[in-house]
Formats: sequence, C-alpha cells, structure tokens
Amino acid sequence: MFKSYLKLALRNLWKRKTTTAINVWGLSIGLACCSLVFLFFQHDLSFDKGFDNSADIYRVTSTFNDGGKAPTVSMPYITYLKSEIPEIEEASRLDASKCTCIVQVKDSSASTPFTVDNGYWVDPSFFDIFSFHFSQGNRKTALQAPNTIVLSASLAQKLFGDKYPIGKPLKAGDNIYTVTGVFKNDFTNHFGADFFASNNSNGVREGIAAKINWVTDPNYYAYIKLKPSSNKQHVINELNAYTQRHAGPDLKLTATKLTNSLQALLDIHLHSSEYQSYMEVKQGNLSYLYLLGSIALAILLLGCINYMNLSTAQAVDRAREVGVRRVMGAGKSAIRYQFLMETIAISVLALIVAIVLGFAFLPAFNKLTGQTLSFFAPENRSLILWLLLISLFTGLLAGLYPALYLSAFKPVRVLKGKVTDSASLFNLRKVLVSVQFIISTFLVFATIVIWNQLHFMINSNPGFDQDQQLVMYLSSDPVHNNNAYFINQLAANPNFQSVTGATASLISGDMMFYPTDKTVTDKKDVFLDFADENYLKTLDLKLISGTNFSTSTFTKPSDFAKDMEVADIGREIVLNEQAVKQYGLNPYTAPGHYILHFRDGKVYTYKIVGVVKDYHFFSLHSTIGPIGIIASNPDRFTTVIAKIKGKNAEASIKFIAQKWKELYPDAPFRYEFLNNVFNYDYDQDAHQQQMMGAFAFIAILISCLGVLGLITYTLSQKAMEIGIRKVIGASVTNIVMLFYKQYFKLVLIANVIALPLAWYYMSKWLNGFAYRIGISWWMFAVSLSAGVIIAFCTIAFKTIKAASVNPVKSLKAE
Repeated sequence: MFKSYLKLALRNLWKRKTTTAINVWGLSIGLACCSLVFLFFQHDLSFDKGFDNSADIYRVTSTFNDGGKAPTVSMPYITYLKSEIPEIEEASRLDASKCTCIVQVKDSSASTPFTVDNGYWVDPSFFDIFSFHFSQGNRKTALQAPNTIVLSASLAQKLFGDKYPIGKPLKAGDNIYTVTGVFKNDFTNHFGADFFASNNSNGVREGIAAKINWVTDPNYYAYIKLKPSSNKQHVINELNAYTQRHAGPDLKLTATKLTNSLQALLDIHLHSSEYQSYMEVKQGNLSYLYLLGSIALAILLLGCINYMNLSTAQAVDRAREVGVRRVMGAGKSAIRYQFLMETIAISVLALIVAIVLGFAFLPAFNKLTGQTLSFFAPENRSLILWLLLISLFTGLLAGLYPALYLSAFKPVRVLKGKVTDSASLFNLRKVLVSVQFIISTFLVFATIVIWNQLHFMINSNPGFDQDQQLVMYLSSDPVHNNNAYFINQLAANPNFQSVTGATASLISGDMMFYPTDKTVTDKKDVFLDFADENYLKTLDLKLISGTNFSTSTFTKPSDFAKDMEVADIGREIVLNEQAVKQYGLNPYTAPGHYILHFRDGKVYTYKIVGVVKDYHFFSLHSTIGPIGIIASNPDRFTTVIAKIKGKNAEASIKFIAQKWKELYPDAPFRYEFLNNVFNYDYDQDAHQQQMMGAFAFIAILISCLGVLGLITYTLSQKAMEIGIRKVIGASVTNIVMLFYKQYFKLVLIANVIALPLAWYYMSKWLNGFAYRIGISWWMFAVSLSAGVIIAFCTIAFKTIKAASVNPVKSLKAE
C-alpha cells in the first residue's frame, strides 16, 4: 500500500512540475535558513559545556555604589575562600588585563614573534576547575612550577610547527616561561585562550603580592567550583559575609559599598550584557539569537504558505481525480494519506536541496554573522535529525489542510462537474498571501531602519579627528625603552602632521575622584587615557577653557612592578565637560580647581588645567561619559597615534615599518586606522543589518515564487476569458491590471498591518541606542512602494505573456 501511495505521489508531482519546483524551492530555502541558524544557535548555546562539572562552576561578580556591575573582583579576593566557605571545592583567579602580548620561542635559532590577543595569567589551581583536554603534557601539574605556560594547539602549531614543544623556553610579554602543556581547541568556551601562564612567575608574583587592597583595582576574574548539591544562594550569602570580614576596613576607608554574587559558567556567554568586561568582545548576544531564529521560522512559514496556496488552488483540477478514487472504493482516510504522502515527498526533496544550499551558502552566512561555523562541529551532530523532523513536521503542517479539504469532496457532485473554487477557500488564499506580504514588508522596513541607524552612527562626528590617524601598538616589554625616541622619529618626518603616545587609543582605564571641598564618600568615576602633551593636538580635541597639561619628565627606567600612579603619571589633568559637571564645576571656570584620588591609604591631588569639549570615546551605543587625560611615562605607552598629512599613507607606513624594525626587532609590526578601531563596536550592528537585508531578500523571493505559482495557475484557468476580452478590444495593459487589482488590494492590506507592527518593534529596537535616528515618513513610503512594485513585476512577468497570445489560439484550445 505504501509503495503504491509513493508511486502515485511521485507521478502527480512530476505531472505538475512547475508547482512542485516552486514548493520544493520555497521549503528548501526555508529549511536551509533554519539549518544555518541552527548552527549559529548551537555554537552559542554550546559555550563552556565541554568542561567537566560545568554546572558547578561559577564566576564571582561585583556590584558597586552606583549600581555598576563587573564580572571581576580585587586581586586578594580568593585568598581565604576555600578555607572559610566549606561549599567551595576550588577557587582560582585569572588576569586578562594584559591579554594582548607578544610571544616568541627563545632558543638558539632565530624565531618569528607573534602577537596574541587572548593570553591569560592564572593561579596554578586553574586547571583543577577547568578541565581543558590536553594533547601534550599533564593538566593536573602543568602550572604547579613557577614560570610555566600552557599553549593552545593552534598557537603551539604556529610557534613550533611539528616539533615537540614541551620543555621549550617561550617568551610571553616580559617573561621567559617553560612550555608544560598543549590543550586542544575542541570545544567552545568563553576564554578563547591562546595561552594560560602561571601567575607564580617572575615579576607577576611580586605584582600580586603588592596588591593588598580589597577594593581598589577590582579587575581580576575569580572562578569557583562548588561541591555537588551546594546551595547557590547560601554560598552568595557567605560570600558577602566574607567580603565584609576581609574587605570591611578598605570599604570603610574608601567609602565604598560592594556586594558580590555568582554567575553560572553556562550563563557567561549569553547573559553578560550588563557587565563591562575584558572578555566582552567574545560574549554572545541573546537578542540577536532570537532575531535570527524568528526570521528563519518566518521564512519557513512563507514556504509552507506557498504549498498550501498552490495545493488548494489546484483543488478544482484534482477534484475529478478524488471523485473517481472515491467511486472506486477509496475512503477519506486513503485520500488524505495520498495527499500527505505527496507533501512528505516534497518535504524530503526540499530537505535534500536544503542541505546542498546550506553547504553552498555557509561561507556567506559566516561572513554575515562574523563566525566560523561548520556543519561538522561536534555540537552539530544532531543537525540532520532536527532537519528531518522539521521537514516532516513542516510537510504535515503545510499539507494537512489541503488533504482534509480535498478528501471532503462529494463524489457525485465532482463527477457531475459541479465543483468550483469556493469563496471560503479563495478567501483563505488571500489571507495567506497577505501574511506573506506582511512578513516581507516587515523585514524590508526593519532593514531600512537598521541600515539608517548604522549609517548614522558610523558617519556621525565623534568629536575627535579620526581621519588618516594611524594607530600602532607598542611592545610592553620594559627592555625596550625606545618609545619616546620612536615617537620623536615619527614627529620629525614631514609626512606626519602630529604624533602622540598613549596607553590606549581612546580609553585605558578609570579612577574615582572627589572635589577638595567634599569627602571620599562623594567620589565619582572618571574614565582615563594616559598620554603625552601632543594627545589633544593629534586627536584635535577642542579646549573650551584652560590649557593642555605641561610636559612632564619621568624617571628612567620605569619600575613596572610599582603602581603606575606612584611615579609614572603626572598630577595635572584635562577633563571633558561631563567630568567637570559631575563635580559641580562650571566647564569655563573649572581650570585651577583640584580633584583628589584616594588609593592604598594615600591621597593623590590632581589639578584641573583644562576642559575639552565632550567627545565619544565609546561608540554611539552609549552616552558620552566623564573622561580625563593625564600625562604618563612614555615607557608605559602601548599605543602611538600618528596623523598622516595629505595622501602619504603608503610612504608613511613604509617609513614606520623601517623604524620599527630598528627599534623593536623582536616585536611584529601592527597597525590600523583609528576610524576602524572606533568602529569595531559597530561590527555586530553591521552583521545584523546585512543579515536582515539578506533575509528580507529571501522572504521577498519566496513570496514572489508563491504569487508566481498562483498567477500561473490562474492564467491557465482563465485562458478563454483572456481570449474573449482580447476579441472585444481589451489591451494587454487592461488584462495585466485586471489580475493585478486583487493582489494590489492584498499589498495595501498587508502594509496597513505590517507597517504599524514594524514601527512599534523598530522603535523599541532604536530605544536601545543612546543616539538614534527618527523613523521618517519616507521609510514607510519605500516599504509600501517595494511591495507594490515587486508584486506588479511578478504578476506582469506572466500576464503580459498570456495577454499577448493570439486570442484565436486560446478560444480554439477551449
């Protein structure tokens, strides 16, 4: 029986090739979109699941006076955790503050230095919590000895090739380490590490020992592993009691309020948007996931609608087939099975095509999302099963109504030729076509809004000069005390208009200050960049009062083990308008006033010498905050910014590369332009805009396929009517407009429904931006026009050809 049903289904599908092709392509495109989005979902949902006992691992978080949150704590925080809180089985710290550094093999032969962006210094107990899979070395003992380092498999291959790396000396940052292990890159995790080095190493351990304050510098990650069945809330209560016991004196001295909590390891990747983090760029976006999933399902729905529309449209043609089969003894259930078999056959064909499309378009999808997804990743083993289930469910969903409708025909009426396309069925098709236009219009409108918001942010004036600004990243190795000389060499070159050194291109940290007439309880946070006296000139920051800070002289060589504030920064500060206002000062009279910073029991005094006009040091996602610029020892600089004069970029870069090789022979030369650095924050917005545009195009394509199928069938049914109209004088335009009118009404109805919905949801989306565009009337007009024009072109494509046929042929055929 099954065999005969299948044979008949395939015969019917082959008989209606055009309809079958439209249905298969519509469903396959929807399934392909679902498969690609499934890869994205699986990738983001699989983070950190590869660790043993991942459900028992947590990250300690902090909440401060002003409600600000950080996924970090102070350096001494974990000191007594294991001994004082019984539920904690293991605890470890991670320092990501200097994760970008240079690594180089140190042996008898010359070796190439590499810059890595994800190097971390951790406690020896780190691998007792995180069970990375080692391909070489022993995980349990890898970091027990001082000056040891563990590499990722990819970095080990880059540094050592096929050589055995264990026991080899490696320079990372400022130290020489011994390689004791290599871990596999076999599952996704929020670290994305290139290496883990022991913080029990020369220079590092001394820095840790010097950080005894429990409040200042809360920039270190603390991970804990709880014993099985521990009560999380009880541990949180114990953590806060622990904080008050040990940090109480420092909290009181600095007038700081601090509470701690726990964030589950499995929540870190997708649920960390409220935190400012060194690892922020590696975090996922849950709302982006939901957006992709919703659009993929919407596109699959469009394919289902096409199938339902075309199946019911052919109901009259297939009524006689149903009548004959009923007279021959077939029951309603047999008729339903037959039509459902056809639907499932289409679904299976669509699944095969979808898999081919998925592989074909995966590189483009990776480009759109900024990922490196693969169908063969371990987390995607269940993909084929899910796609099969989705395709079968989709087939049943799309084919159920046509099967029920067709099986309900009365044999006697059918064979007498009294079956026509019912009004209710015709109205259902109009509703389904309207739904297609609603989805397409929504996506077109959303794409327009997202594109314009992104364009607005990228092209808005940030308040500083970002054009032709070359940014170079210096080695942090104190052996190379050539930074000032390097900057002077560039400044002497006529290709450069101005050159400055800094600890970062725009922002490198923050400090709490309070006015001289207030107490430490009134301290407020100010973001900072540490630079030389040419910083304001190079970035073209506008002084509205006062002057630049004066040239400072610092002791050489700098003691990098010492706190930077002790000897390596000046005591003059230039603030922006927001910083001055938060201390109750007037931006035009603030120069000459003083602000204070309390640290480690000592008060440091800073004189406000100038106030600059507000500028964006973060992207336009955030409002402009308070920021200050302070003079710093050039040995501390990790960044040089050079303003290129005119169009001399190529010659300028060549000159820099030559000087770099002379002064920093062991450091790879890295540079980029400041506008690219500033626009990094817009990468996800750009991916979102491209994704919406691509999916809007796909939605329109599927909708057009459906309309094309319906109009093709309608024209075949009304060939005689078209011939008669032509005979009595109707023009091609008259006939095209006759068929277009019914769809034009549907387009208008769809826009009336879709545009208010799109306006509501896109207004909510825009509210997430501190600086946003307004939704203009022309966006509605473009969306409406797109629907009207696309529908017209789709219908005209077939109707012009049908209306141009000689009416004599049409009437003879009838």
